[in-house]
Amino acid sequence: MTLRLGSPDRRAILRGTSPDEPRRAEVVQRIVGTYAEMPALTLEIDDAARLFGLRIRTCEAVMNDLVRRGVLRRAAGGQYVSAR
Repeated sequence: MTLRLGSPDRRAILRGTSPDEPRRAEVVQRIVGTYAEMPALTLEIDDAARLFGLRIRTCEAVMNDLVRRGVLRRAAGGQYVSAR
C-alpha cells in the first residue's frame, strides 16, 4: 500500500473525528491557555467552537470534560468560564 504525500494516514485518525480538526491534546492546551490568558473570558458553545476552530459537538465534549476536571465551570446562563 502506498500513501500519497500530503494525504493523511486514515489509521491515525480517530473514528468520529475530522482530519481537519487538531488532536484532543492540542485542543485542550489551546483552550486552557486561552482561559489562562483571559481569565474573565465567557463563551457560549457556538462562540467557543468558532474561536477554537472545532465542530460544535467536538468542542462541547472537550469543554464538558474540562468542566468535569475542574478547569472550567458553567455559569448560570450556560456559558463556559474559568473555574478560578
